[in-house]
Amino acid sequence: MFLNHDTAFADITPVATRRISAMLTAHTLLETEAGWRTVDALQAGAAVATLDGGFAEITAITKPDRAAPLVHIPGGVLSACSDISLPADAHVALHTPAGWSDAPVVSIPVKALSGWRGVRPTLFHGPDLAELHFEHEEMIYAQSGLLIHAAPNTGDSFFPRLGYGDARAMLAASAGKMGQPDSAAA
Repeated sequence: MFLNHDTAFADITPVATRRISAMLTAHTLLETEAGWRTVDALQAGAAVATLDGGFAEITAITKPDRAAPLVHIPGGVLSACSDISLPADAHVALHTPAGWSDAPVVSIPVKALSGWRGVRPTLFHGPDLAELHFEHEEMIYAQSGLLIHAAPNTGDSFFPRLGYGDARAMLAASAGKMGQPDSAAA
């Protein structure tokens, strides 16, 4: 009854929650159950088309507290129906060349595409970004056929994620330019 219980409770270390999200510009078109909609017209609870043929529910939409440099992807590249700008640190799906990976698609950073088929960084930061949150990892359709990776912020990913160097090497291999200098990175 009169015991000292000052040390009976240990400090609690909060567990970091795994956040699964994709950051997009507000004018990016996503396929929803009601047709194609811009990101700024979506609300939490809306469902967007995914690579597996289904629809994934958006659990939350937040506005990032930072601006991000953008990369411009011309229409026709990566099956996009029209021009699109994405944050440089976003990830997109790319079909792998034969023998490169067992997976049919890999996730690569958008900035690694600079200099490939007209993809280029823009000179301004995206003022109108939105971060879409999902319960599970997804590849979502944007601008008709472009697949954007809504990936976990930590831990393992279902889709192989390539870093900048590996992505550039894969692009060079698919173009038959292995062994040539990387002019976009220089």
